[in-house]
Amino acid sequence: MTEIADWQAYHAIRRRVLFELRGLDGYDDKHPDEHEARHIPLLLRKDGVALGTVRLDLSEGATGVVRLVAILPEYQRQGLGRILMSEVERLSAKHGLCRLDVHAAPDAVRFYEKLGWVMVDADRTSPLMTKEIRSSLDGGGSDDDSSFPRR
Repeated sequence: MTEIADWQAYHAIRRRVLFELRGLDGYDDKHPDEHEARHIPLLLRKDGVALGTVRLDLSEGATGVVRLVAILPEYQRQGLGRILMSEVERLSAKHGLCRLDVHAAPDAVRFYEKLGWVMVDADRTSPLMTKEIRSSLDGGGSDDDSSFPRR
């Protein structure tokens, strides 16, 4: 699969899951945040099919931010979100992060809680949750058939 096709799949999944299925519009696949050097887009694949996305934003400190987690509806509740988040944690540890934050969609709070995330501020439209991670350079992570779009 070509780099352009990866980006197209990445944005198509996010647009569908996070905007269209929620009745929102205005998704911007050319937003400058997508090309920041410290923002790492991930595209989850299984058997060559793009199923989910997430972006990890690295900070100058020890905290990273998880953004725009999306799994296509027909593949939800099959453990793929867990695989995707495991990869985010592995990548975070590799970059020396000790903590991750996420502004969770209200309907995703239970998912994050099951993965060990803790509520910080439930009074927001998108509740703020956090998770402490072990920082290491051992590479760990998942053995799934993932691929990641490159800039």
